Amino acid sequence: MTEESKTPVWFWIIGTVALVWNALGLGAYFQQIMMSAEQFAALPQVQQDLLSTQPIWVSAAFAIAVFAGFAAAIALLMRKRIAVRLFLLSLLAVLVQFSSYFILDGYSEFVAGQGWTMPVLIVAFALGFVLFSLRAEKAACCARSG
Repeated sequence: MTEESKTPVWFWIIGTVALVWNALGLGAYFQQIMMSAEQFAALPQVQQDLLSTQPIWVSAAFAIAVFAGFAAAIALLMRKRIAVRLFLLSLLAVLVQFSSYFILDGYSEFVAGQGWTMPVLIVAFALGFVLFSLRAEKAACCARSG
């Protein structure tokens, strides 16, 4: 293997960041679905109300976003072309999940109180991983055909 054909260090750094970020998303998902009654009762009342009335499509979008993102990060590190499609699926699911903030009563007020930092970061990272995986895929394609 020549020096030119080696995968650049920045690829491994960003791929690892993608894996860790999406693993944290998985952790947040499992924390939410496995919450005990005591943990649920300790949440602020507004959050309890939102979680208890959350439609299934919001929960499904959350699950799809984190599982697709985690699988995409693994595929990216394995340099598999499916990473782009999985990151796109994750981004779409994130957008569906966060659309609930604008559709469902109480969500925008809750987020306004808690801040938009995490929702904006989550969308930004999801979009960034799509763009990065597209670039990595293009670079791999060009390297093979060129």
